[in-house]
Amino acid sequence: MRNNNRYSKFSMAVAAVMFGFPFAAFAGSANTSATAGSGGWGPGTAAATANYDGDGIGFTKTKASSGRVNIARGLSVGFDQSGLSVSHSYAVAGQRGPAVGGTLNVHVGQDGVALSGGQSVASQGRSREVTVSGQAGSNGRRPIATAAASGHASGRGVVNARTFSRTSDRYDSRRRIASRPVTSNRDGRRTMQRRSSHR
Repeated sequence: MRNNNRYSKFSMAVAAVMFGFPFAAFAGSANTSATAGSGGWGPGTAAATANYDGDGIGFTKTKASSGRVNIARGLSVGFDQSGLSVSHSYAVAGQRGPAVGGTLNVHVGQDGVALSGGQSVASQGRSREVTVSGQAGSNGRRPIATAAASGHASGRGVVNARTFSRTSDRYDSRRRIASRPVTSNRDGRRTMQRRSSHR
């Protein structure tokens, strides 16, 4: 019973905040990607992207640096009528040791909760590179979270990559009220993008 009460209070709180936004669109998405690689000698590569597409408040940030250690990171946070969407991806590759990357993506809203993540590790090869990416948001009716992870290791190198995703839909009267049809255009849609790369 206590868990049901907490769930109801949480849903009501999210609905109350969403009503503060003008009814323009019912979908938002945050996504990021990161790549880092090293050939063993000299500087390697590092690149990151971050994007938020929605009608609410968005924040994106990327960082990439290359040298003895190559680091890339992307962060995207968005809050609109569909809920809160967060995406974070990172990748690290040094002149020695494995290249490692990871991504975590979360959407929490009246339409439900979605979570995805991934990790990639490239080791033992003379050159090693990892790439990860992810997305979290809503298509207007359902929460969405996806992730991708890959890598490359030369010679007899080894790459281990894995991803996961989980989704929990919420369909109740409060969401149906929040998603009532309205007449408005989509000109107010906001898009934020950031990219950074180093070689």
